[in-house]
Amino acid sequence: MNSSLRMFLARGGGILIGTLVGLLTVIFVGRDIAQSLSGIHTGWYLSRSTGLVAYILSWIATIAGLMITGRQAQQWPGVFEANDIHRQASLASTIMMTIHIVVLLLDGYIGYTWQSLFVPSATGPYVPFAVALGQIAFPLVIVVTVSAEWRTKVGKAWRWIHGAAFFTFFAGAAHGIMAGSDTRVSTISVMYILTISSTIFLTAYRVIFRNTLKSDVTA
Repeated sequence: MNSSLRMFLARGGGILIGTLVGLLTVIFVGRDIAQSLSGIHTGWYLSRSTGLVAYILSWIATIAGLMITGRQAQQWPGVFEANDIHRQASLASTIMMTIHIVVLLLDGYIGYTWQSLFVPSATGPYVPFAVALGQIAFPLVIVVTVSAEWRTKVGKAWRWIHGAAFFTFFAGAAHGIMAGSDTRVSTISVMYILTISSTIFLTAYRVIFRNTLKSDVTA
């Protein structure tokens, strides 16, 4: 068994175990916690908090990936370190996204079902367009993450697939801003402004940097 396969299996096992622990906690402990707190919105609060953590981890993964491809990582923190941050943050974000979605089953106010959680609908129970953005982005996150881990098997196509990560990040940002009940909180608003603007800046810098390299080569 080669090292890349062992690494993939180890990380895959970590994701599976982490997700199962999270789901079991939600299923067997979450309801008791909700009842002890005597609040029908407990599931919503848990979902919103894990959603924010997932978004921040997604942002860290995105900027780390942009730093690698734009070569800023050569200055800091290092190419290998940035690549590891990129991969680990992506995996952690995927786990938090899963918990963010499933924990909504605990919400006793809106009353989500499995279908309403995973199937986009124009008549959904809560901000359907914003929720649909998240519902579309989540499976794409899974595809991007898996294709990245198996890029040697996928071949050159993984780069095109990986490009969907930009959509998933900005779709996640739009989802959080429009569907988040705490978007108007000043610290949350500043967080969205900083994360989105920094991602746009690094993306533009990457494009300009690549064009500069091409012009130097052809000159």
